[in-house]
Amino acid sequence: MSNNPYSSPQWEQHHILPHAYTFHPYDENEVTRLLLRHRQLSECMGGILPASLDLTQVKRVLDANCGVGGWVYDLAWRYPSMQVMGFDGDSFFVEQAQAFVAGLGNAVVIEQDIHHLSDEVLPPASFDVVHARFLVSDVLPQEYPAVIPSLVRLCRAGGMFVWEEIEFPITNSRACQQIFTVVQNGLKALGRAFVPGHALGITVLMGSWLRASGCKIVVDKAYSIDVSAGTKGHEAFARQMWVFGKQISSLLLESHVTTAEAFEELCKQAQQEIVNAGFCGICYLRTLVGVR
Repeated sequence: MSNNPYSSPQWEQHHILPHAYTFHPYDENEVTRLLLRHRQLSECMGGILPASLDLTQVKRVLDANCGVGGWVYDLAWRYPSMQVMGFDGDSFFVEQAQAFVAGLGNAVVIEQDIHHLSDEVLPPASFDVVHARFLVSDVLPQEYPAVIPSLVRLCRAGGMFVWEEIEFPITNSRACQQIFTVVQNGLKALGRAFVPGHALGITVLMGSWLRASGCKIVVDKAYSIDVSAGTKGHEAFARQMWVFGKQISSLLLESHVTTAEAFEELCKQAQQEIVNAGFCGICYLRTLVGVR
């Protein structure tokens, strides 16, 4: 079994600052950032799966929308007796994930569209655990009543669906909070908001979607990650906010709630406030485990 690459000094030394490169979703810098984000989130949450889960009977695991494969690699590396599969609809991410897990004999990554899962490739009731993290970036609110049951049906009877989502952070940065307000207004204008008000709100709805899919919720855990200046999560938050601004800008322009110039200026102001010594912020996540 190969060594865990996260223990290598290259991961500790590779810092990606917002001003250090031009954002492109399909380059080495972004792949490294996503892998680092996975590692840091897992550390903050105390592991890649809730510690209370009984994994003694778990043999086959699926990671939905696995991105560049960090979660797949970690689980397969830690549990060599498990067969771990990941899928993603983005061919570039799949290629990167396949290269990342290539040294492991118990991990594989394939290309699949989460909205059109193939029964031949992913037979129903064929996994002991199905995992999903941050579907919010790829699934519209009105699509969850179809997407969640399609993932749950991949679990065997008694199998577990493990699902993690995140809310807009709460900070003392005026510009950050204005960004979240603009984004929520843009989502409302396009019919893509989860709830009324200023919160993103996806975590409010997770339980109802899981129960409607026939799951009994056995774990419901919230995490708060401190991203204030001087904390372990601060630099990662600064990077994530910068990338988030780049990723969301086209949606906001489509919604006509702001202009490119105004939003770019708001993002610049947010970065200045984030790196201030007095910056304070908290990110909230929710993990649900449903048993089919």
